[in-house]
Order: sequence, then structure tokens, then C-alpha cells
Amino acid sequence: MENQITISKANLKENWQELIRLENKFLMEIGEQALTEEKQARLYQAVRDGKITFFLANCGDRAAGMCSVVKHFSTFACTDTGVFEDFYVEPVFRKKGIARMLAQAAQSWSCEQGLASLTVCCAPCDEKMYRSLGFDAPLGKTYAKII
Repeated sequence: MENQITISKANLKENWQELIRLENKFLMEIGEQALTEEKQARLYQAVRDGKITFFLANCGDRAAGMCSVVKHFSTFACTDTGVFEDFYVEPVFRKKGIARMLAQAAQSWSCEQGLASLTVCCAPCDEKMYRSLGFDAPLGKTYAKII
């Protein structure tokens, strides 16, 4: 019998090691370096301060995937909005509906928090997936200056 998938808001005390494990797997999969100890400390502080909220998908005792919502104040909406990030499901757990469950948990939580919107920035190859997960209001193109 397969283990049931559950989605929960991550807790630093109970889930920190699993979050770091998944975050590093996510970074490596997209060609980035694993988090240094300094970056881990900054991430821990951001989670502790409520700047970022993680959600975990668990299969039994194992974390199978994650996503996060970063809150920020928008002068356009004159209230808090959210950015959907850190979206990762381990390869062995893909195609089981976990991505949809994580996205729905983040969207529901964002509504409960009174966020005006939840946006995601993605590569063109991921646009169809994000639209299927409910991110269907195009906002133009996103550009960044790497500092």
C-alpha cells in the first residue's frame, strides 16, 4: 500500500533539515550551487521572521516536495502580495499530483493571509505547467538586474 501524501506548512524546528535537503536538490537540478552555511543562516532568519513560508509535501516520513511564498508589500495593490518560489518535487514522486497539491496549499494560504495576488516568475518551458496550476493572469514580462 502506498503512503498517503500530506501537505503542511513547514515548521523550522521539525522540518529545517528536510527543507535544506530539498532546497539543495532543487538548486542542483537547475544548475545552481548548494546553499552555503551563510546562505542557510540567512534563509533560516527569513523563515523565522515570516518573510518566507514553506510548504512541504510528505509521503510517510519523507519530504517529497516543497514550495514557498514570499510576502512583500506592493504599492500597486497597497497591500501585501506573494511570490510563489522554490517549487520542487523529487523526481521519484513526480506525476502523482504533488505539484498541484503544493500549489493549492500555497494559494489557499495566500488567500487566508489576505494577499492581493500570488505571482510566479518562470522560464517559457514552464508556462503551461504554471497555467494548469492556476497561475493564469499574464502580467507581462519580468526582467531583473543581477546585483
